[in-house]
Amino acid sequence: MKRLAKALLLTFLVVSVISCTKSTPTSTTNLRFINLSPNAGALDVYANSNLVVGSVGYGSASSYQTINASTTAVSFTLAGTASMIGSGTVAFNPNNYYSAIVYDSVAIIKGNLFQDDRTAPPTGKAFIRFFDYANVNSSIDIIRSGSTPVKLFSSRNYVDHITTLSYISYTAIDPGIFNASAVVAGTSSTITQLPNFEAVAGKSYTLVLKGFYGGTGTQAVFLGPITDQ
Repeated sequence: MKRLAKALLLTFLVVSVISCTKSTPTSTTNLRFINLSPNAGALDVYANSNLVVGSVGYGSASSYQTINASTTAVSFTLAGTASMIGSGTVAFNPNNYYSAIVYDSVAIIKGNLFQDDRTAPPTGKAFIRFFDYANVNSSIDIIRSGSTPVKLFSSRNYVDHITTLSYISYTAIDPGIFNASAVVAGTSSTITQLPNFEAVAGKSYTLVLKGFYGGTGTQAVFLGPITDQ
């Protein structure tokens, strides 16, 4: 739990540089939870000991929930139990949107928190970004298939968006249905592929590389989408 609390606090210090509006005891903000711990199972999320959202499965994101924006103790338990696997204390900025993510093995669970950009994509475009939570021991390129393949993201690394805030921002792309491949950077060696991904104009997405390096079954490395708005 100490590891997760430290991660949440350190990440929030970075996020708070972006928005410095002070919260008040009666102000609210919006929080969603994303479960990227391959072996944790479904998780419940609490704020100041009150259940915010329950039974968020691996690879899933909850909807945004309204919570108090003042200093809040956020904790995560195995769904339906009192077995806490991590916690952290943060002071949210009011009237904003945040994503809280847990990742890695449940035995060494980690977390990060960042403020989401809710700006709409340009007319006729979709927004997309990429986060690497799989730690596959190499840099990653994300390739969009087509008659002329397009490199959407280049030389990305494990949780690099935590220290490089520009990676939290979206890239505008043409909408459509395409295969998205995670390849070893600078090569054509495919690690995993997301087939028939549909990017809809006006929508925003996060492509997430998740799973355990060398994992099998549901814990294998997998590229999946999260619809942000």
